[in-house]
Amino acid sequence: MLKRMLFPFALLLLGIGGCTAKPVAPPKPSLVDGNGLPPSSVINHLSQRIVTELVKQNDALRSDQPIVVATPVLVGDMNSTNALAQQLQQGLMTSLHSFQFNVVDLNLAEGLRVTPQGDFVLTRDWQKLSTTLPVEHLLVSTMSMTTTGMAINSRIVNINNNRVVSASQTYVTQQALANYLQLSEQVISQDGMLYRQASPGMNEVRVLGDGK
Repeated sequence: MLKRMLFPFALLLLGIGGCTAKPVAPPKPSLVDGNGLPPSSVINHLSQRIVTELVKQNDALRSDQPIVVATPVLVGDMNSTNALAQQLQQGLMTSLHSFQFNVVDLNLAEGLRVTPQGDFVLTRDWQKLSTTLPVEHLLVSTMSMTTTGMAINSRIVNINNNRVVSASQTYVTQQALANYLQLSEQVISQDGMLYRQASPGMNEVRVLGDGK
């Protein structure tokens, strides 16, 4: 894993020939668990952790080869996702690009749609997407909920031979994603039946806004 050490420094203003040196932004603090961060920053930090591990484990993908980031799915149902996964997808795209990988946006329509409500070019309608994307690699992720948080497994796959060229495993607690994840209630509904647990938090966490 690539690590960078940031050292605090004092900003000195030097007047040379009547010119003043431009102020330099101080180094950002090291982020460990993402606790106390705004919701968007937590997702960005989580995405950066995942992509950093993928870069470390990568054994084939070159930075000039196009790659598409798929929406993360639930490990028990490859067709289900949620709002948290969609936010994570955007964060993974940004993080890959920060490592100078050739990221392709799959949701870009073939044409710009000009409407009274605004001008749109992104879409989730597969019929409006380009069918000639020269992509050989995908970043796919699965999410598994536990009683205290969420496990995320990500991998970069070559779609020509299904070979995994990089993989990453990470875990994030409910406290770190408190704006997205909620501990289970003491009374839960399952298969049409109500179950009362000894205390809250004994079942899997759930994504806020998810009716399941």
